[in-house]
Amino acid sequence: MRIKLDMKSNAIDSFNEALAKLESAQTGDLKSYKFTILHLSHAIELVLKMYLQTLDENLVFSKCYKKVKQRASEKKIDLLAAFYELEDDGFDFRAVIAGHDNPLTVNVSDVLAIAKNEKCGTTGNNFVDQEFIDDIDWMKGVRNAIEHFQFEFTVKEVRLCIGRLVRGLDEFSDIFSLFDLEKEVGKHCYETFQVLADEYEHSLAEAHMDVREAKDALFKGTRPKHQMFIEWNEYYCEECNNETLIPNDDSKTGYKCTFCGNEESGKIEVDCDVCGLLWANEEMSNWGENLAHVCPRCVNPEKW
Repeated sequence: MRIKLDMKSNAIDSFNEALAKLESAQTGDLKSYKFTILHLSHAIELVLKMYLQTLDENLVFSKCYKKVKQRASEKKIDLLAAFYELEDDGFDFRAVIAGHDNPLTVNVSDVLAIAKNEKCGTTGNNFVDQEFIDDIDWMKGVRNAIEHFQFEFTVKEVRLCIGRLVRGLDEFSDIFSLFDLEKEVGKHCYETFQVLADEYEHSLAEAHMDVREAKDALFKGTRPKHQMFIEWNEYYCEECNNETLIPNDDSKTGYKCTFCGNEESGKIEVDCDVCGLLWANEEMSNWGENLAHVCPRCVNPEKW
């Protein structure tokens, strides 16, 4: 049986596999982050090469690309301008690889060196922003470390970078009319794609992930019968309207929202300066001096 995938199918296949591995990683299989990086890097590389093929189908081959670099060097112009000069001259890229059964293809940096010169005709702004290029370069470095040596990365840093790359890839595919990425995502991982593709939803998902990881770290290694003695509260953040206000040692209130960074809430419980019981600080009365927090029970004991 022969298996054949064209460049688009190959890219989409790797992209869907990256999303599937990300789902596994976020449910506890941390090693899956490694495969997420590998599959996503592969998908991005192929999509970038698809862009080159919109200029000329043979430009993905190193021998053809070198002709563009040579013209750019000779004329002191950028690579995209050099390509268009060669095209106007009727240069035959196909002839350059004639007789080569399996010619080498360009790398990601080569494609970006051309793509970064693409500009919007009405505004003159670059279509490919530097953040997208920087994220690709960063992930390429991590991928190379995974493939060729040992590697180390911060999980949160990887997750945030993956989100930016997915959004960048979605935009890149749309700008250059390569395909509609959303329509190519498999049903089994569509929800994950939607979260990553929406910057707000992705940031919120990260905030909830931070809450879960902070709680897991606090309770890790503690016997169940002792966990009841660990103080852990999750409060509603009045600034961003999310249940993401959690204990934080660096906060002046002892709590900080993992989404918006807010440290204040009337719901945060504090000790009563009279009886020592915990009450929401918004219910406390201030009697001045050393009695800044007096609970309702101590203010009106007859009601209790």
